Amino acid sequence: MVATRASRQVRASELGPGATHTTSQATSTAHPQLDNPSASSTFSSPPSSSSRSSRSSRRSLHRKQTPLDADTSSPHSLPPHPHLAQPQPHPLSKPGKLDLDDPDFNLNLDAQLKEELNKHYAPKQQPPHPSSPDMVSGRPIAPCEDAVFATPTGTVVVRPYVSAGKEIKALLQFTPRFSSFNRENTKSQSDEFRGFFTLFWIGLALLFLRTCIESWELNRTILSPNFAHLITADGVALAFADLIMVTSMLLCVPFVKCLQKGYFNYYYTGLIIQHLFQTTFLGIAIVWGYARNWYWVQAGFLVLHALSSMMKMHSYMSHNGMLATVHARLQKEKHTLHEYLNSLPGGHEGALAEAAEHKAELEAREASAPQVSEPATRTPTPPQITVTGEDGTVVSETIARLGQNGEVAKKNNEVRRRLRSTKPATDALPAPQSGLPRGTSLEPAHTTSPHAKRVPTLLAWSSDPKIALLARNIDEMSDELCSNGERGLVWPQNVTYKHFIEFMFFPTLVYQLEYPRTSTMRPLFVLEKVFATFGTFSLIYTVTEHYIMPYSPKPGDNLIQTFAQLAIPMIINFLLIFYIIFECVCTGFAELSYFADREFYQDWWNSTSWDEFSRKWNKPVHTFLLRHVYASSRHGLRLGRWGATFFTFLLSALCHELVMAVVSKKIRPYLFLMQMIQLPMIMISRLPAVKRNRTLGNIIFWAGLMLGFPLLEICYLRF
Repeated sequence: MVATRASRQVRASELGPGATHTTSQATSTAHPQLDNPSASSTFSSPPSSSSRSSRSSRRSLHRKQTPLDADTSSPHSLPPHPHLAQPQPHPLSKPGKLDLDDPDFNLNLDAQLKEELNKHYAPKQQPPHPSSPDMVSGRPIAPCEDAVFATPTGTVVVRPYVSAGKEIKALLQFTPRFSSFNRENTKSQSDEFRGFFTLFWIGLALLFLRTCIESWELNRTILSPNFAHLITADGVALAFADLIMVTSMLLCVPFVKCLQKGYFNYYYTGLIIQHLFQTTFLGIAIVWGYARNWYWVQAGFLVLHALSSMMKMHSYMSHNGMLATVHARLQKEKHTLHEYLNSLPGGHEGALAEAAEHKAELEAREASAPQVSEPATRTPTPPQITVTGEDGTVVSETIARLGQNGEVAKKNNEVRRRLRSTKPATDALPAPQSGLPRGTSLEPAHTTSPHAKRVPTLLAWSSDPKIALLARNIDEMSDELCSNGERGLVWPQNVTYKHFIEFMFFPTLVYQLEYPRTSTMRPLFVLEKVFATFGTFSLIYTVTEHYIMPYSPKPGDNLIQTFAQLAIPMIINFLLIFYIIFECVCTGFAELSYFADREFYQDWWNSTSWDEFSRKWNKPVHTFLLRHVYASSRHGLRLGRWGATFFTFLLSALCHELVMAVVSKKIRPYLFLMQMIQLPMIMISRLPAVKRNRTLGNIIFWAGLMLGFPLLEICYLRF
């Protein structure tokens, strides 16, 4: 799919505050489980070195949407709010095809130039490929040429790009967003069906009131205390075990510090140590739960917390291990360059002087290059021509309204000649060596633009190819250690206990150096989530105590009747548990930790297939599986799309079955088989006849969800 990109070199003041932000998009890689993944994740292959060096200046114009456009994004997009820092959209980040008549385009193009642009790209236009708002990884297509058009205020360069397709990396996106049920989400609050959400809670409140009245009439207690006795048993031991487990996570910091100091390499000594530690961590939690013979609530809580903590540690150690590899290679390149410079007659100073002389020679040669005059078709509308060079140099020229087109063209060429005389001849620089280790360019991105590429060091202009290549490698890897955000952290500045504890409080399982943050913390909002947590838990307690436990299957019971009695209460409990985890607990921790991305789920209730449900209902786990399982298996194990999808489903199903084994104290592969059956069901859901009928797909999804919970309880308790 060829996507059209346009870049313009103008004053930053023309583009407004959004000119300092970079927005980019990627074409989703289709695969069975993760096809067209959520708005915060996709797959694309890494760009070549030359394309990475200029990716901060690119803008994708041929796409469906952008995370900066709240009007056209998902229901979870962040509307303007004083609590969150709002980056301004760039004029070139408008969704859709190249629309030169868009008033927000702000290019001041005349009619002839628009006609030339449309004529130049008319044969190449194609329907836009389905995409999600993520970073783009692209490279120029060799047979296509750039289209350069002169304008009264500068130059427009339109360049065709295509996404690369061999190596795979997971591109995830963190951006300030509200959850669907948050009152500050203006889009969901204006939805036509918002009243049913209120009706749901009113209905549950009436159910709670009715249950309390019946319990008082029968037992003279508001609620039966049986379930309370079970879930509070051995509570002190559970809290102590959980505290030890969380404290042991701090061992990740000395592990990364050892990598920083070079005691061992991450590949593969560090990788082995990491997985041994993670296996021991999870194994102790499982054995401890069995040894204490806890009820299913305590055992399930400990193993689930251990799994989520292990995913956090894995992301932290693997990402810092990748950055440690970049840092080690950077130090090696610096040492090689230092040794080589010392071996030269003039040493380091001589190499700098020679590079400066060579750079000046290249600049002079470029400035004296012949000009091709392009006659202007009309007098420039603004009385000033401002052109910005690649190094940020601004050349301005105020001209009178000239009546003759030839004089205007002559003046434009003079401005461009002066511009080339100030350019640092970056086109003559060698490309960095291929195969260099990658770092923060693989990080999930957010609306804070990626850091600007550093100005090449003077030695990069050396006429000695070895010096120039080493200098370019050093510049490239130094950029790979810089964070993408406002703080501008440089690895290993993040390798501290304070930074790790902060990450532990973030409601995300995927690590990166910086995240989008809020400017304030609202105590009343946190208090609201605390009350919502206790209120929702009281409903879960009521449904479990009065409508699930009395009807649990026993020997001799009619299984069909048991199934009918459990179906509705269990689906209600599922909805309440979902709400308490993602809307109460995760959002509360996000507010406490100033974490701005609150999209912990999407509209999974509208799902028409199981792969859509798996992408939307639990975004933290989904993004972890995307980055650390699917993408890693494709890159490391060289699996294809179906192979990586099967491996991801297999690992997920094994983890779910592990939890059920701890909870039920049985090894029965019921949940494992149910999850693996989803693979052929996903293939069926992709048939055109099924995809066309979304209502039928949603009915099948909800029927499967309501059938699954009571069937699991019957199978694990009876068989």
